[in-house]
Amino acid sequence: MSDDLSFIRDTVARLRLDGERLEPQQFIVVRREGVGIIAFGRIKPYRETYELGCVAVVEEERGRGWGEVVVRELVNRFPQDEVFVTTDLPEYFERLGFLRTEILPRELDEKISRVEGVVRSGVVGMVYDRRVREIPTLADVYRAKHAIEPYLKRTPLVHNPYLSRLLGYDAYLKLENLQPIGVFKVRGGVNLAASLSEADRRRGIVGASTGNHGQSLAYAAKLVGMRCVIAMPEESNRLKVESMRALGAEVEFHGGDFEEARLWAEEFSRREGMRYIHHVNAPELMAGVATVSLEIMEDLPDVDAIITPIGGGSGVIGHCVVAKALRPGVQVIGVQAEGAPSVYLSWKERRLQNAPIDTIAEGLATGTPFFAPVRTFIDKLDDMLLVSDDEMRDAIALLLRAARQLAEPSGAASTAAALKLTERLKGKKVAVVLSGGNLPNEELRRILSGRKG
Repeated sequence: MSDDLSFIRDTVARLRLDGERLEPQQFIVVRREGVGIIAFGRIKPYRETYELGCVAVVEEERGRGWGEVVVRELVNRFPQDEVFVTTDLPEYFERLGFLRTEILPRELDEKISRVEGVVRSGVVGMVYDRRVREIPTLADVYRAKHAIEPYLKRTPLVHNPYLSRLLGYDAYLKLENLQPIGVFKVRGGVNLAASLSEADRRRGIVGASTGNHGQSLAYAAKLVGMRCVIAMPEESNRLKVESMRALGAEVEFHGGDFEEARLWAEEFSRREGMRYIHHVNAPELMAGVATVSLEIMEDLPDVDAIITPIGGGSGVIGHCVVAKALRPGVQVIGVQAEGAPSVYLSWKERRLQNAPIDTIAEGLATGTPFFAPVRTFIDKLDDMLLVSDDEMRDAIALLLRAARQLAEPSGAASTAAALKLTERLKGKKVAVVLSGGNLPNEELRRILSGRKG
């Protein structure tokens, strides 16, 4: 191995790659008999994270795919799900499924600052998350459907003549506000409860939520009698807090927004030995909420478009998986709040980036995007729109008047977007997902005050 490391050091120096702290155990190599090493790469350890790097192929072997072989093997061996790389060749890693990202561990941000313009120019951070491989398949969603059927009734998909005349296309409302906890996410919680091992049930579960994800976990925990701890921002929807407590969850308030509550929840779960349930990346939750799309496709097989809100993105992944598999030509259109556009900006610019949160729609109040949803949306989502708080307020009033249905701001986001799509969807059959209806009385009074009708 000393000869290998000598060759690697010489190659790294010649190609001006990252030569910091080279150790033989960091590397994988590809050899050709009679030739020796033809390609290599390494996993570089830091104090708090790791980085994929030093990918090199000898000149005579370039163009034959050896670099890709090395990268994929390093991804498989990486000590954590998020695989980071800093590079001045982003197009190469994009072809392998990586995304550019502004959201890097501190040590990698510091590295880019050191090398940019000194060693190399145009260095960017990139990430690949192995959890994208756990996105449910259509078969997983059918299994989830059977798992939740004993506990949850099918929600109606209702054609609304008033909205259809107003919009110029056939509008069908998927009424997820009629779920036991008033929101679509309960599907994921029930599927999770059905799939947890006895060991996980004894450990208990922890989540971070602005309300709807927490209610889903609380409902699931009550079904199987396990401990559930939910971290929430200090200023949270009191109706949702009361619902979680009534279901037996322990509610802890931490921070001014979801991201601060999430950090506390992750640390608490490690400290207590409980299972942390991510609001986006848990495959059981994704498969459960994807049954919304399955029901739409069963009830309206010739649907032309589905309009659905996006918070973290787990719900819309379901439409991209299910609807696109059963009817490839269907348009899936996502909706985010103007005051929390992190997923929209990441999708539009193909680069993960944080965004500030300033919206009344706590169900859409995501400041940090995640790889799996954004990667899926880049590949499969037809469009994404932003709606303002006022547009969501108007949609809440419209749904009360036109459909006699109560929606919270995030639940009304799809209707707000539907009003912007009248020309594009004219004459089509469109499913509009009313994702939740947990709206406190005092907020409803404020929204309706000054609105006629």
